[in-house]
Amino acid sequence: MINETMNEPVRPEIHNQPAAFSPASAQAFLARVEFGDLLLIFYFVVLIRQWFWGLENRAAWCVTIPLAVAFWVVYVSTKAASDRPSASFWLIVALPLLLVYLLRAPFPDASFDVWSLRLFHGERGLRGFIYHPGEFFPTSAPFNPTPDMLTGIFRYLLGYRLGTIVNFLALLWTGTILEKFLRPYIFRSWMRAISVVLVLFTEHILFEINNYMPDLLALPLMLEATRLVLDSGEAKHSFRMVARVSLLVGAAVALKLSNAALIAPLVLLYAWQLISVRPFPLKPLVLNALGSILIFTVTLAPFMVWVYKLTGSPVFPVYNGYFHSPLYPPSNGWDGRWGGLGWKEILAWPVLIFFEPQRTAELGVYSGRLSIAFLLAIGCILAARLVDSRTRAIGFVIVLGSGLWSLTMGYIRYGLYLEVLSGLLLIIFAAQLVRAGAHSRWRTIAATLICLIMIGQSALAGYYVSREEWSMRPTVFQEPRSALEVSKYLLRDRSIRRWLPDRERKMFDGVEVWVVSGSKTAGLLPFLNDRAPVLGVRSAGIFTMEASQREFARTLSRYQGKKMYSIALPSDLDDALAALHKAGLEAGPSTRLVIPFFAPPHSVEIYFFEVTSRTPQP
Repeated sequence: MINETMNEPVRPEIHNQPAAFSPASAQAFLARVEFGDLLLIFYFVVLIRQWFWGLENRAAWCVTIPLAVAFWVVYVSTKAASDRPSASFWLIVALPLLLVYLLRAPFPDASFDVWSLRLFHGERGLRGFIYHPGEFFPTSAPFNPTPDMLTGIFRYLLGYRLGTIVNFLALLWTGTILEKFLRPYIFRSWMRAISVVLVLFTEHILFEINNYMPDLLALPLMLEATRLVLDSGEAKHSFRMVARVSLLVGAAVALKLSNAALIAPLVLLYAWQLISVRPFPLKPLVLNALGSILIFTVTLAPFMVWVYKLTGSPVFPVYNGYFHSPLYPPSNGWDGRWGGLGWKEILAWPVLIFFEPQRTAELGVYSGRLSIAFLLAIGCILAARLVDSRTRAIGFVIVLGSGLWSLTMGYIRYGLYLEVLSGLLLIIFAAQLVRAGAHSRWRTIAATLICLIMIGQSALAGYYVSREEWSMRPTVFQEPRSALEVSKYLLRDRSIRRWLPDRERKMFDGVEVWVVSGSKTAGLLPFLNDRAPVLGVRSAGIFTMEASQREFARTLSRYQGKKMYSIALPSDLDDALAALHKAGLEAGPSTRLVIPFFAPPHSVEIYFFEVTSRTPQP
């Protein structure tokens, strides 16, 4: 049933909380701990660990873990109490998501981004700086390793294949936040749970549920920040709430820089809410602004300062037209394969993606969730009196966020927050139509049509994910015997070296310098021999710059007389040899090896060969 006793959403959260945590308030503290809070502590760990990259690894962890626990306790003890989801939520929401996760869980993720940089950044980030002194761009670019550190922790805890479960848990956390959003509109808990399933079941969310991609990890942070801004009432003007929103937004941007464009409309909305108070609270407002900037900066500073020292740009290599690092071309563009072409297409891109799915991502399918919600959001803004303030606010975030997303890239994998908000807007709007439908048949018909469209889109998403995903693995139904055979290695697949024969382990131990010539091999190197420094020659944009070429030559000269080796996949061998040649290097005779990819049943064929310097060609 739909709640019928309110004009504005009811906010069941209780905003009276103790001033400080103490042993006497342990019961109250435990009452505040929700499902997402149990996962949030790992987010605190990876954010704090970066501040101690300069320390010896064990010492850094001895400082990181107590600090992370302390900050987490403060966060939980100072938040508003709220009812937890009912048992029906876990049955209706968790079970379908778990089934999708298990669809490919026995088979390891071998997608391009994971092999080329995600594994490398995660392994290095948990130990210190992602690039060691004397290395030259081991990966295509030094992206923020925060999400890879987070997945890396779960890889250490549960093994390579089950390490991806953090994405499943992040989606469940997102689901609990959506359930809170829907309480004022849908009375029955089982109906709210079904609505949450419809919101989350979109193809590009399900494609990543058991991959090491970073895009799902920020969803609960961004959605919780959205809920706090829209639902917190008078408490939103307190520094406690400002600090919480700033932390969530900053962490979301640390996990994915492109999230800054998506969350910017929410920040603008929150700022407007704070400055619209009368009488105008100048001093508290200034203090809140300074505090929020400080908290936001703290989440990003360790990596941005480090990468600035390395490259001359805090967001290298993006927006180099503004930051002018001499190591990369002066371009502000993204990948030209995606998004609208020209300002007309960019403005209309949220709708056009339904008709141009091949330009949304490498997996070129799209069922149109954002396309429909974008038009509805415009309608909610234009017809503001017909919907409540929260619906208008969600519409504003969708419209402006979609515009910024289209302007920056228009790549659907970077717009999943908009996908979730779109589903939420459709459900809320349908619920309000049903509430008013007793006096208007067309409203009931419109609400029914919206629900049917969402059901169809969710069914289509299930069909898509049964056929493909980022790593292009088979499902357990397509290869049941293989899935059963490899399942015995679950929880035992934390290492590659463990499964290597002694002969091959000695070969890799003899490497004094790694040269990354293959496009999908950098991620393997920390697991084969992480003592050897790494030089990359596959970063095409970097190697076009004269300053980068000089820096590479200087770095290479440090290793004269050292044994340099490289590996390449058979499919990439010709390109690897060409990259070596362009960098003034040449490959010696190759040895064909088959290495187990974290478990014996999953073997990877590689070519292992020595690399030597030669006179660079003009």
